[in-house]
Amino acid sequence: MGERKVLNKYYPHDFDPSKVPRRRRHMNEQTKVRTMLPMTVRCGACGEYLGRGTKFNARMEDVPGERYLGTIRVFRFYIKCSRCSAEIAFKTDPRNSGYALESGATATRGDLLVDADADAAAAREEEEERRRDGGGDAMAALERRARDGRREMDADAALEEARSLNARRARVAPEQALEALLCRRRRSSSQAKTTQEQEQDADEALVRSIRFRNSAGYVKRIEEDDDREEEEVFTASLPKTMADNQAHKNKEEKKRRQAPVVVVSKRRCVPTVPADGKSHDGGHHADKSEGKASAGDTEANSGALQ
Repeated sequence: MGERKVLNKYYPHDFDPSKVPRRRRHMNEQTKVRTMLPMTVRCGACGEYLGRGTKFNARMEDVPGERYLGTIRVFRFYIKCSRCSAEIAFKTDPRNSGYALESGATATRGDLLVDADADAAAAREEEEERRRDGGGDAMAALERRARDGRREMDADAALEEARSLNARRARVAPEQALEALLCRRRRSSSQAKTTQEQEQDADEALVRSIRFRNSAGYVKRIEEDDDREEEEVFTASLPKTMADNQAHKNKEEKKRRQAPVVVVSKRRCVPTVPADGKSHDGGHHADKSEGKASAGDTEANSGALQ
């Protein structure tokens, strides 16, 4: 099976590859490759649709005279229709990052890779590149090259620094790195502790400098005028209110005791008839007695109200 698949070759002990002549290749020589359709196309001869991703044995060649940006080559592929064997040709399109159909078929609307928008975008890119180049100005191109050179030098310096740092880290053992980390942590913790102690000492000194009333060295100063005023205000506020309440209560009780109490008994007046049988004064006496009784009732009612 090895000789059938040509996986192994026998090379004799006296084989010298330098003596084997190299075959000269032509410039436009075609190469057979296995490729896939980059788009869905319709054959121009029979109308058969060839779907995207269909595999074909194609012939590839370098398109002479076509270079994108002067360095990128353009390749052309030739395939045959699976129904009528008509030849279909398409090529790479580096400017639009795709493929362009040349002959033998037509691409569907959804798979057209080269359109007016793409051409406009390519034109804008070329114009931008021309503007960056300075539009043919030699001084502008020189300045741009000098700027690019400085940028490359800065990038090389940063890369060299990163390499030296990596080399230094590679020479350090893991135990040494851990020890250095622990020492740094201890140093930072000791510094933090020292700072905290200094802050505590400053707070204690501030507290000791303040004199409170219950401290040993506190000197109490008495101001007679202020104490007298405070005492007068205190005595005038609370006891005065209590005395006023008590005096008001005593006054009310005294009024109730001095109020006269009148007790009136209601008795029915009986008219008396004199011996002469005349009773003209009897009516008058009865009216007086009734008037007195009504007056007594009024006084009794007023006394009861009081």
